[in-house]
Amino acid sequence: MQGQIKIYFSDSFLHEYGIFSQLTCSVRQRQVRNSGVETPEGGTIKQIDCDYSNVKKGTFPVEYLNHAQLKHSFTTHVVPLEMMVSIKPLTYAPQVGDIVVAEVMSIGKHSTIETRDGVSNHIFPGDRVVVTFGNRYATDQYEGYVPTQPVIECDMLSVGGVCGEVVSCHAKMGTPTRLRLLGAVCDQDGQAINLRAFGMPLRLDAGHGEVILVVGASMNSGKTTTVGTLVRALSQAGFRVAATKVTGTAAGKDGRFFASCGAQQVLDFIDAGYPSTYMLSLDELMTVYQNLISQLRANNPDYIVVEIADGIFQRETRMLLENPLFRETVDHVFFAATDSLAAECGARYLYEYGLPLRALAGLLTMSPLATREAEEATGLPCLNIERMLAGETLALLERFQLVIGDQPTHLKQVA
Repeated sequence: MQGQIKIYFSDSFLHEYGIFSQLTCSVRQRQVRNSGVETPEGGTIKQIDCDYSNVKKGTFPVEYLNHAQLKHSFTTHVVPLEMMVSIKPLTYAPQVGDIVVAEVMSIGKHSTIETRDGVSNHIFPGDRVVVTFGNRYATDQYEGYVPTQPVIECDMLSVGGVCGEVVSCHAKMGTPTRLRLLGAVCDQDGQAINLRAFGMPLRLDAGHGEVILVVGASMNSGKTTTVGTLVRALSQAGFRVAATKVTGTAAGKDGRFFASCGAQQVLDFIDAGYPSTYMLSLDELMTVYQNLISQLRANNPDYIVVEIADGIFQRETRMLLENPLFRETVDHVFFAATDSLAAECGARYLYEYGLPLRALAGLLTMSPLATREAEEATGLPCLNIERMLAGETLALLERFQLVIGDQPTHLKQVA
């Protein structure tokens, strides 16, 4: 069936709904222009010319996106807006990385959303947001998962725009912000868009760059601050430094912090195609890590500072630390701890993994007494921000000489 069809919608309809509808999913070309006909309320009727073919009875309608009327979350920033053309009903169980349009039903914990540019925007009931399905692990916030069957509602799991179903939460957390799903975001061919299709590939021309790994005892143990301080210290010493966050849940503030500290390039797991990394397989985690490191090494940094989220007992962190292929890529380790007991326990585990632990850092360094306890218990230097920036970071790293040959890089201590 071939032919032309013209559909008319008023300005008020477009403004109210932020979308406009077409009778078929098989649109090949479309043009939107003013028809010259005015509505009784003084607006201009829009005329949409469409070329359609092979229309089947019962085909779901397409709704074309008016991006000006939508609030796009940070999770979508790697997908060009022009590729997000329409939505179609979500009649199947969503997958990690599926991008959807949803209407805010009620405001709970999250009253703001982080935009594609990293700006914090308030959201209100009735707003339409573009979010991405993903799992979340946060011991002091929400535990949430992608639904395993078709749903019409879901929860906002993070300010960065990860959505799913909350199954548990910290006692301090309130009710999650509730969303009503309007449909899956599609490309110009009517195919649902998944974030994984936009992940950066492995670079085969990657150069070198020593990897400094920052891990911690738990959430909020000071890992991100440690990464930023290492970046500052090395950048101020004249080194080219890159930074990446390999695991976690989508949010832009950590990456912006790394950049503000002097990182010349910053990437995270969203750049690898995932809105979050909770419940990924080991193969998926290693692909994320290897792709990000290769992309950063392509710009020949002297150092790459890597953060792994949460604590060393968390599922994905543990999987990476236990993997010999991951461990052999790590040149230095800094461990962020909340107190001396966590520091001693973490140090023992990292030594058992054979990782090159260089120093302690994190929240415990805010207390001189806790710092002394940790140093006595572990025999490691416990560096606060001031000591790192005063030259101890560089002195510590310079004690080790990187040996590069035909075999994978390794380190030996200089006598």
